[in-house]
Amino acid sequence: MERAAIVTGAAGAIGRATIARLAAAGFGIMLVDRDGDAVKEAAGGIAGTAVHSCVADVTSPGDVKRAVDQAIASFGTVDTLINIAGGGGPKKTLGIEDIDLDLWNHVMALNVTSTFLFSQAVMAGMTKKGFGRIINFSSILAFGEKGPPTTVPGRLAYATAKAALIGLTAQLAKDVGKNGITVNCIVPGLILGQPGTRVRGRFDALPDHEQARMLEGYPLGRAGSSEDVAAAVEFLVSEGAGYISGVALPVDGAYL
Repeated sequence: MERAAIVTGAAGAIGRATIARLAAAGFGIMLVDRDGDAVKEAAGGIAGTAVHSCVADVTSPGDVKRAVDQAIASFGTVDTLINIAGGGGPKKTLGIEDIDLDLWNHVMALNVTSTFLFSQAVMAGMTKKGFGRIINFSSILAFGEKGPPTTVPGRLAYATAKAALIGLTAQLAKDVGKNGITVNCIVPGLILGQPGTRVRGRFDALPDHEQARMLEGYPLGRAGSSEDVAAAVEFLVSEGAGYISGVALPVDGAYL
């Protein structure tokens, strides 16, 4: 069966590791990201399969429709959706009193609304095909984090959004399972990309004692890599994972 995927947040470290695995598996891929230069660079680094890129604001219904329409025009159908795009916003906040409504709404839109919009936009095609794979991205912060904010600026809003994605995943899986569509959620721990990536930069900027405090909660003794996450995504989108749905899968070195 020919497969085609949309990957949002494709220009980030996890996105790049994911698209490399999908390309190796023979997927056609539509890369979606707001950073035009970065997403074109990511697309240019993939060979051996059909790869296209789309610059889009994942919180905009119009941009989402345009990205999905482009993917369908390129591949004929989309049976795989990987919702990586997200984030904690631009402002470091220490408590609820520091969060204004604009920041709150932005983080909810970036994480939850974007996932809803893309999932809604691909649903008709997956239902018609009788096959689909949707992977959403939560975080271990969905369960809260002690101490001061570290690598996530808008922590309270971010934790709330990532918890909502676990609920969205569980309910959507039950709603669409009858159509041959599985919906699962990755729950990453501390994932450090290559030097120069956003989270890695925030981690590297922390004092040594703060880095050590963060890592001591990981029984495997290290932070995760983008490849660790991409490997889990690759399995969940496979045809062999057809009886796994509604799962929030930690990729966190036994942190939770």
